[in-house]
Amino acid sequence: MKQYKHFIYPQNINQRLKELKTKKSEYWLDFGRKKVEELINFTILSTPAYQKFLKDSGIKFKNKKLNFKDFEILPYINKNIYLRKYDYKDLFPYKDLSLKNISATSGSTGEPFYFPRGENLDEQYEYISEIFLKNQWEIDKLNTLVIIGFGMGLWIGGLYTFKIYNEFKNRGYKLSIAPVGVHKDLILKTFKSLAKFYDQIILCGYPPFIKDVIDEAKDYGINFYDYKIRILNAAESFPEEFRKYMAQKTGLKNILNDNINIYGSVELGTMANETAFSNLIRSIAVEKDKVFKEIFLEANRIPTLAQYHPYIIWFEERDGLVYATGYGDSIPLIKYSFPDKGGIIYFDDMIKKLKKLGIDIFEKAKKYNIEKSILKLPFVYVYERSDFAVSLVGINLYPEYIRRALIHPNLQKYLTGKFSMEIIYDSKYNQKLIIHIELKRGINPALKIKELTKKEVIKSLIKNSTEYNHLYHSGSEKYKKQIEPDIFLHFYEDPKYFKPGIKQKWSIK
Repeated sequence: MKQYKHFIYPQNINQRLKELKTKKSEYWLDFGRKKVEELINFTILSTPAYQKFLKDSGIKFKNKKLNFKDFEILPYINKNIYLRKYDYKDLFPYKDLSLKNISATSGSTGEPFYFPRGENLDEQYEYISEIFLKNQWEIDKLNTLVIIGFGMGLWIGGLYTFKIYNEFKNRGYKLSIAPVGVHKDLILKTFKSLAKFYDQIILCGYPPFIKDVIDEAKDYGINFYDYKIRILNAAESFPEEFRKYMAQKTGLKNILNDNINIYGSVELGTMANETAFSNLIRSIAVEKDKVFKEIFLEANRIPTLAQYHPYIIWFEERDGLVYATGYGDSIPLIKYSFPDKGGIIYFDDMIKKLKKLGIDIFEKAKKYNIEKSILKLPFVYVYERSDFAVSLVGINLYPEYIRRALIHPNLQKYLTGKFSMEIIYDSKYNQKLIIHIELKRGINPALKIKELTKKEVIKSLIKNSTEYNHLYHSGSEKYKKQIEPDIFLHFYEDPKYFKPGIKQKWSIK
């Protein structure tokens, strides 16, 4: 059996980091195209399911070695037409399932799907993280405590974060790891006992969970301003207001640099991550409509903007959807849809777009002291998935619209920021938007909070959805009342809507 390694860890990580800053951006794209060619030829040779998929799609290549032009005409795949259609064992190169670890999708949009893993995925995650952590968070210089608040079961976040950070210790970095999982009380007790012994503390977890941890810290006598805090998020996007809130609560030294979100999947692991540079561009776009419209597809939605290594994951965009090609030493995926709406912008193209609008982004970077950390890597931007939205009278309403309302300063002392949306029908079969919202610990439901919350939610819907805005202001007063949301306030950690220890379900269908 021929062994294949899609990714090879560079011998000198410092040299690679230097090259990522100095080599032309096209070099990394060419490197990515070369790795794509290697991967598609390996997959066609080794993977029975992909061989059958191409045959079923009417594609024949007559045993020739494929190049990047051939890749461009290959069909797209997704979970239903590929992963769930063919025999499970046939999805693996040479039908080999003798790998080391198993992770699974959460099943939030269907039944869980299982991915046995080999060491190649670990090395990809290690590499992406080592580049980022050395470049932005100085793990080669600072004695660091990492507190992992991701789930520690079959889901990829917790165990893989623990594994790769543990490997960093073997590489000589001064790291201590507390793999706590989704236990707020234990995270805060660990922090209070150990944080004083370290130069910096990295808090890892899903955004709403880490927000809960930070909000409850005062009950444990913790003042985050006494420490150097960095925050690593994953699994979902968040608005810039959320980043500002987290910075204000924890005293982050550099708002662009110190709170980073990962774009990843169970299928391919860590695929991209925010950088201080991508956060700078996103923050400018949020403030300037003309920049937003030039860069992003949808003017009324804020995507996650991240940078990626094209020789590990190759991204492309088609009809407003992002597709990925990569291999986590498990199931090779060629032109795979998650499905995530968004797009790709190459590094040089991003600089040109900003320059055309009169923005010298490198001068802006100097203002925030991040100019020395800029990597010449391409950008991928992704919106929250459409299957997380609810549809009210034909309008898609996304969770981000509600998040941006609940982070309002007038509501922060009452609400955790977690909610669930659903559409119900009244006795006359009219649709009604229901929003279940979690109160902070010790806060009781009150009419004042409910009315204030409803006011901010309506303002956010009007601001962020042009369709909702039009219907709200052009209809009768009766119709206006009909499309206004009904707000239900729930006690902290309500077992039905806000059960602790699991990812928040933002929409109920």
